[in-house]
Amino acid sequence: MSSKNFLLFILHAFSYSFISAQNGQDSIPNSYKQVFIHAQDSVVKYTELSKKVYRTGNLEAYKTYSNILLTIAKTNHLRDAEIRALANLAIYHQQTAQYDVALTMYLEAKKLTDSLDNTSYSKIMVEANLGNFYNATGKYTLAKTTMKELVELINIHHKGKDYKDQFLATCYSAMGTAALYEKNLDEALGYMTHVKDLALKFKSNDMIIKSYINISDCHRHLKQYDKAISNATKALDRITKTESTESEALAKFIIGASYIDLNQPNKALPLLKDVKDIAKQGHYLKIKMEVHQHLVKVYESLNLVEDAFEEQKAYSLAREAYLNTLSKAQRIELEKESKTKSSIINKQQKSIAFLSREKQFYIFFGIILTLLLIISSMVYWKKRKRLADESIQLEGDKILLQNENEALKDKLNALAVRVKQKEQLVNHDVQIKSQKTSLSQAEQHMYMNKILEYMEEEKPYLDHEIKQSDIASKLDMSVHLFSEVLNACFEKNFNMFINLYRVDKAKQLIKKPEYAHYKILAIGYEAGFPSKTSFNRVFKGLVGLTPSEYKNSLEL
Repeated sequence: MSSKNFLLFILHAFSYSFISAQNGQDSIPNSYKQVFIHAQDSVVKYTELSKKVYRTGNLEAYKTYSNILLTIAKTNHLRDAEIRALANLAIYHQQTAQYDVALTMYLEAKKLTDSLDNTSYSKIMVEANLGNFYNATGKYTLAKTTMKELVELINIHHKGKDYKDQFLATCYSAMGTAALYEKNLDEALGYMTHVKDLALKFKSNDMIIKSYINISDCHRHLKQYDKAISNATKALDRITKTESTESEALAKFIIGASYIDLNQPNKALPLLKDVKDIAKQGHYLKIKMEVHQHLVKVYESLNLVEDAFEEQKAYSLAREAYLNTLSKAQRIELEKESKTKSSIINKQQKSIAFLSREKQFYIFFGIILTLLLIISSMVYWKKRKRLADESIQLEGDKILLQNENEALKDKLNALAVRVKQKEQLVNHDVQIKSQKTSLSQAEQHMYMNKILEYMEEEKPYLDHEIKQSDIASKLDMSVHLFSEVLNACFEKNFNMFINLYRVDKAKQLIKKPEYAHYKILAIGYEAGFPSKTSFNRVFKGLVGLTPSEYKNSLEL
């Protein structure tokens, strides 16, 4: 994920964002099943407790109190309290990157507000949180539209309300976040500055802190690093023990990232270490993922290779965990890859034509250079066969690329079919059985599917130290049988087979926008290659270009 796409502030609903919490922590009740003499008093109690633990970053306690609040509200038919509790739980699932669950909660809360008129506080509270949710899930245009409509509704139906400016600040902050994601940096900075002015007006320390953080992130993306550090420092100066630890992590992250861009890794390191600890304690998955990636850059700048490698592994795990929570997947564009392969095919076809003429030359001088002809012919036929096979394979890949949604598993199934067809033609011509395998076609098909399912689901190729015996053992197959199936079905040995997956993974990562500033070495590590040397050698052998050359070709 690109650092430009990192800072998204999921602003709390006004009823939670703008109330100062007390110091300390209350104990969480052991049971939800309590008898409440005055239900409204209990609603107030657990509302205040949920605000308090949210501001300190204790999300699990926040979830617990919100569930209690929801139980009380439903039992006593308190609609406003039920809406608030559902919004709370949606915020919890959003903060923990469980977006599908969060959306379900938001929509349930929104359904309860449908019968309310436009002057209802609960109605605009739910809409404000939905706008922030759209930002969190990458629907920036929808977030802007929702917030602009909400601004109009607030200005018309909530004039004179003491919460008007607070809600407007939330709306402008969300619009600024959307603009930041869309790389409209000046527009984003304008929105965030307006939020800061509003926050100073109604003296909300929480909103002031978040506005300084947003402003500092805009400056960082505008490469105004001194201003970024200055505004993030202002945010840190206002943070107390009652504020969310997430804000502290975000402010320190921006300062650390700015020092990286200023080529001052020694200043960045202690800040980013603090961010890593906070993110781990607060279960801030998105921040945790991003800080691991930036620590890789710091350690590489300081020539601490082992530390960089450990952070890269941690980043890969955090990113995988984060991506598993997303409700939608972005598809990879393959059009440029298709053009590149077409060019390689044309070049190899010309090489084959040239070799045919070269063959005639050798035959003409065959009587004089008999010994040389034998040696040259062996080399020639081997090279000619290899080039022809590669050309056929590349041509097949070109056809497969026309379908952007086709997975590597499906491509390998298609390859197996072509291998079997070629084998049948050869066997028919020579009228003998293939000596490649003793397995029946049904057995080959069974083992092939078993291998492909395992490769797709478990992704063993991402392990730098994986061995053929490891996979064979997991599949309850002998090493000999495993090797035999690879050769019979795909005409590949183990190294060729595993590297096919690694190169496919590396190509996907190189094309992803969030890896635009990602170093080639880190991409190789994430794709499963044990070293930069092996990554470059294998990638060029299968693609025809080094990883760097391939990346540059996509930018043309």
